[in-house]
Amino acid sequence: MKKSRNMPNSLNRGNPLSPEQMTESKTVSLFSQPYLDTYNKCYKNIVVINLLPIGPLSQLVRFVNFPKLSEFKQDSPCSKIKQCGYALMTIGGCNMGCGKNGCDLMTTDEIPDLISYLVSNGYTVDTSITKMFNTSEIRFDTNNGNKLICFVTYNG
Repeated sequence: MKKSRNMPNSLNRGNPLSPEQMTESKTVSLFSQPYLDTYNKCYKNIVVINLLPIGPLSQLVRFVNFPKLSEFKQDSPCSKIKQCGYALMTIGGCNMGCGKNGCDLMTTDEIPDLISYLVSNGYTVDTSITKMFNTSEIRFDTNNGNKLICFVTYNG
């Protein structure tokens, strides 16, 4: 890959961007991702986001490490396993603020609350883009078991 003057060094090496290197985005995608909660010693599906969003949703985003799901899945040059990224924190309820390695992360059970939050705070769920990707052959982060939830755009 040829080095670009406008591209951060971490992109040239194939490394994820750190929170300081990311800029906020008006349109983001939300995914369900399996997550190993090492505190409660269980697996759960959390809601992750591809970029830092503009608007109130940014207050729910946290940069987290993703514990290895299985000792049998190994990272390789052709099959990268994401070790960190952006996850959404729970909007409220029992787990809010418990702060124990992932117990305050939003799970897929909270998606109806998330959609209500998004609509109430100036976001639009882009059903046409979401539908386009859900019906295409393209899949995202299949090594992590990610599933696309939706694309959302901030209108504020």
